[in-house]
Amino acid sequence: MRPLARETAVTSPSSAFPSALRAGALAALGTWTVVVLPALVGWVAAPESSVGWFSAVSVASAIWFVGHGQSVGAGGVAISMTPLLLLAVFVYIAFRFARRLAETERLRVGGDDWSRVAKWGVVPGFLVGYGLAAAVVALFTLGGPATPGAAAVLGSLLVPVAALGFVMVRPDDDSAPAFVRTWFRRGPTWLPSVWRIGWRGARLLLGVGLALVLVKVVLAWPEVADIQDQYSANLGALGVIVLAQVALLGNAATWALSFLAGPGFQIALGSTVSPAAAQPGLLPLVPLFGALPGAADFPTAMYAVLLVPVAVGAWLGSRVDSALEFFGNVRSRLTATVTAAVLAVLVVIGLTALGNGAVGVDRLAAVGPHLLTFAAALLAEVFGGALLWVAALLVRERLASRRGRDGNSLASSTGAADDADADAQTSTSI
Repeated sequence: MRPLARETAVTSPSSAFPSALRAGALAALGTWTVVVLPALVGWVAAPESSVGWFSAVSVASAIWFVGHGQSVGAGGVAISMTPLLLLAVFVYIAFRFARRLAETERLRVGGDDWSRVAKWGVVPGFLVGYGLAAAVVALFTLGGPATPGAAAVLGSLLVPVAALGFVMVRPDDDSAPAFVRTWFRRGPTWLPSVWRIGWRGARLLLGVGLALVLVKVVLAWPEVADIQDQYSANLGALGVIVLAQVALLGNAATWALSFLAGPGFQIALGSTVSPAAAQPGLLPLVPLFGALPGAADFPTAMYAVLLVPVAVGAWLGSRVDSALEFFGNVRSRLTATVTAAVLAVLVVIGLTALGNGAVGVDRLAAVGPHLLTFAAALLAEVFGGALLWVAALLVRERLASRRGRDGNSLASSTGAADDADADAQTSTSI
């Protein structure tokens, strides 16, 4: 009985909790260093500054919460716009820790007990460890110029939840916990494949937006560099400024995608940049904003950019069709294609909602696309492109089937005529 008790203790969920707790805390520490180190470099590079190193750490800790999708207040000014690339870096770091933890614990307890240990040991331990570290980070913001809200510690769990999701929510992976695969088995058989395709579609949409931003920055580089030169910053401070703008490239990708979808976006209240016209208004001295177009009315042909999301929807439809075989079940094909399109759009809209927000008061109180209008337009275009692809496939298959039937009919009639000729020749010979 003693060996059995020892084996039970090894495979119990509580045995994985301490290591998961430690991994979660280390993941939070890893993300914290991403913002603390540049802040300290900027402080060292500015010897004329009268603030101490703790103020730099305090500001960096507040930025850490902003990068987790939380808002901070600084002297009556609310900052709630999450830098999406910074959020992506945080999720990636937490993902690396979570993946290593999952691999280690799965090898330790074995495949049979992995689902139970993951559900009741690994997941809660990782979240608690990350949350405890977030509470410590919140202490560094006390007395600083910017402080997070009361619920920021709990809200910062967005990052470890996303990291654990990328590690464990893999319905077609045998290493995923059994309870995850059970969730997906309750749905249609095509759901695991469509889940993967939908995420690929979201990455493609965001990649298209980011590509447009990078092209525009390259084309407008003289204006961007001119604004950058107005800072007259030393090398260390210049590096921090550049990193801050790189962190905003993800937000700019959602702005560009909203432009391609039609509704456009705003930087300041009352401004707009859309396929119809650009009225950016008076903007803050941010070098990245130098890539924005000047005030102008665009020609009607500019609305051709709306075909880009439609093309992405058609690509999603093609991926669903190549990955799955529906055996003539039109309803399942339509449902699977629509699900992939909706999932891709929901991911993009969720990130856009995080990237929208305030970076000040008055004119800078709402930066980004109008969320509901953007969501409706993007969903209609991607959805429409996917359905157009399915419709084209159905028409092609219907025509191929009709040609096949016509060919069979012709072959049958030709065969009957040949048989009649053979019978006539036989009768004549007799």
